[in-house]
Amino acid sequence: MNSFICAQLAVAIALTVPQTSLSQDSGTLKDTTAFEVATVQSLRIPTPEDRVSGNVHSLDSESLQNGRSPDLEDALNALPGVRMETRGFGGSRRLQIRSSGIRAPFAVRNVHMLMDGFVLTNASGVSPLDMWNPQWMSKLEVLKGPVGAIYGSGYGGVLLGKSLGDFQSGNRSNLTGYSRLATNGAKDFSLDNFSSETGFQHQHVSNNIEWTVRGLKNETPGARTHESNGRTQLELHRRKRQESGKLTHLWTGWMDAAWDLPGSLNADDASLEPSRSPGEAYDAHVNRIRTWIGYGSTQIQNDRQSGLWAYAQHTEKENPFGTSAFFNGFKEESEQFASLRLWEAQTRLLRNDIKFTWDKTAIFRGEYLELIESDLNAVNGAYRYQIESVTMNGWGSSGVRFENDNWQFDAQLAVELMNRSTTGDGTTESGASSPIEEDYTHLSVLPFIGFSLECAEQGRLFLQYGKASSHPTTFELVDPDNYTALALLPERANALELGWKGKAKLKEQTLSYSLQAYHQIVGNAIASVPGNTDGIYIDNIQGLRMSGIEAYFDSRFSLINKNWLVFQAQASLNRHSFESVAQTLPGTPLHGSSLHAAYHTSRWALGVMHYWNDRMPLHNGKEDWSQAHQRLDAWVSLKSDQSTWQLGVRNAIDAQYSSWFQTNAYGGRYFNPAPSRMLWLSWRWRIG
Repeated sequence: MNSFICAQLAVAIALTVPQTSLSQDSGTLKDTTAFEVATVQSLRIPTPEDRVSGNVHSLDSESLQNGRSPDLEDALNALPGVRMETRGFGGSRRLQIRSSGIRAPFAVRNVHMLMDGFVLTNASGVSPLDMWNPQWMSKLEVLKGPVGAIYGSGYGGVLLGKSLGDFQSGNRSNLTGYSRLATNGAKDFSLDNFSSETGFQHQHVSNNIEWTVRGLKNETPGARTHESNGRTQLELHRRKRQESGKLTHLWTGWMDAAWDLPGSLNADDASLEPSRSPGEAYDAHVNRIRTWIGYGSTQIQNDRQSGLWAYAQHTEKENPFGTSAFFNGFKEESEQFASLRLWEAQTRLLRNDIKFTWDKTAIFRGEYLELIESDLNAVNGAYRYQIESVTMNGWGSSGVRFENDNWQFDAQLAVELMNRSTTGDGTTESGASSPIEEDYTHLSVLPFIGFSLECAEQGRLFLQYGKASSHPTTFELVDPDNYTALALLPERANALELGWKGKAKLKEQTLSYSLQAYHQIVGNAIASVPGNTDGIYIDNIQGLRMSGIEAYFDSRFSLINKNWLVFQAQASLNRHSFESVAQTLPGTPLHGSSLHAAYHTSRWALGVMHYWNDRMPLHNGKEDWSQAHQRLDAWVSLKSDQSTWQLGVRNAIDAQYSSWFQTNAYGGRYFNPAPSRMLWLSWRWRIG
């Protein structure tokens, strides 16, 4: 890795030397205090953000494309009710929105992912968050709560990404790139302990055709032993604007990623030897290769809008896992997945200045999965279980919207049919072979109703109700103790949300805020509970309730000489529980908050970010809680016409905390110590 880092530094110096004089021309700078009406796509029908009858957050390129974090973790954790965790910055990823991920200790479930309109969440409900690189995203919308009638099953929400900016005709060509170097928190300050990432993008536009080629490579040693990871990724985009106004988009890509699995520590080991890794002895890690291709077409004709997005993906995964004599093995996985999304909306102007919009959407998803698990050093091809599974998911929704200048009413109704057929066999505790068979079919009717009303010049009241279902995935089919089939029912979620939001421009400042309360009940909740060994077993549990209050505030103050201040704050109060199991829900902090403050000029900026999470329960029915923790980040950036440098420190106060609690774990194993203080340097450049 030393030569890779040195090469990055050499390129950075070579391209920066001719540009050492900073531009004094601020005429091309965007006026960040300008009051603009942002439009979101999260409710399918393009909607001004302040009129949405729900809680939607939009992250722009400034929040996503920076050197503060190599992943989406920090940007998402600045939103109320959202909690993302990673191990080793680029390794395992875990995402919860209002505790939606209690059944997903090592994956992203109950949250739908779409990029540029393509449906990426597979037919079983697993979202490939490892595909996304925030440095290549121009926008990310986060919609929280049940979205069964909007995008499909799942009660966590939706991540709606946008990888390219708005299409602009003309003839132009440019080359952009970024590099990031960071320490890993180790006391030994050497190149071997640096993480590095570099990426490039070449874009060429001619005759209404836009070509975009992207590539990245990163290597991260990790703060703990056996926590390293790396990724290489290439993408190609082709967009064409036709004379009819239709915009087509071809997207293809390839990713080769690997990350180690260090495993969790008990309290004593975490305090005495925080860098120790139980997974090292078993070489626990993941190797994953993804290949994908998608084609999309959108068109706007007067009062009619439509779109079509087809997507296909192939994934190969090898996963030697293990952290103890009881919990170790080897998994091989091969998946083929395809999705098709159709959408159409039409608007009419009715009497009394009322606008009526009718939209309809259909999503079809198909998945074929081969999965085999064996002992870590299996002899003669012996296996614990092997399955082949075919999953088909059909979902259709139709909705209407009535609106005028003061109010907006949305109503949507969806029908979903889920079918999965699985065959295979497993080895029982006695050593005999037992068939694994499943014919899972469920039909769901999923409504959504939302209403927003302008009650004052600067604010709107909103109310929404939504219903969603969440199906057990193929990975939850096999009992991890005796390798027989589980018969799980789909989760059923009902949620109600009431809130107030507003935006105002007062002289030289822009203010926006939101406050909302929600209550959600989940029946047949799929949850992991401790087993007799170091494993877990999965079952449907009744009485999962999620209630909370969330607040968000964003202000921008214009100063003299076109300088400005930014303040962003969020806070959440969480009261989640299993009535029949635990008064508090494992893995969810009682409270959380963050504060972002930054001072900007045309040439430089200075910013700080503070995160705080209250204590959280770690086990069902036990008086075992994590400690509250906080983290402080700070950075400074220097800008010119063609490049931006950023230098910062992560965890400036050197706080000690866990970044990935393993809840409901046998023997109290729950600590994954987070990195100590880290320094980082990033550089973004542009030619053309």
